[in-house]
Amino acid sequence: MNRIGAVVSRIENNGNLHRISLMAGKHAFTVITLELGDEYAVGAQVDICFKPAHVALAKHITGDISIANRVEAEVREIRQGDILSELLLAAEAGDFYALTTVEAVERMHIVEGDRVIALLKASDLYLSKTGEA
Repeated sequence: MNRIGAVVSRIENNGNLHRISLMAGKHAFTVITLELGDEYAVGAQVDICFKPAHVALAKHITGDISIANRVEAEVREIRQGDILSELLLAAEAGDFYALTTVEAVERMHIVEGDRVIALLKASDLYLSKTGEA
């Protein structure tokens, strides 16, 4: 599980639906959730959590895309299996992993040292208290 430390900067809600804006260093994130505990208030330090399989990768992206969470990162390591590749990505917001197919890595010609854009859907992220498992 990936974890990036952040601070809650804004919370909007409509009934049970919440849109949380966060800052991880200088990088802004958005999380959409149906449940939000009282401990997640503006100014709270939290971890943004997400699965490596929920990270999509792009190179040389152009045009409009609906995904708000875009993190520029450097590919530090690629561990290639028979079907899947695990990539360690280093970003200003923190290091994290992406899991994608070997075919995608080959098709995109991704190698260690490349710059990529990690795309994270707001609904694929969740919050936890800092340091909580």
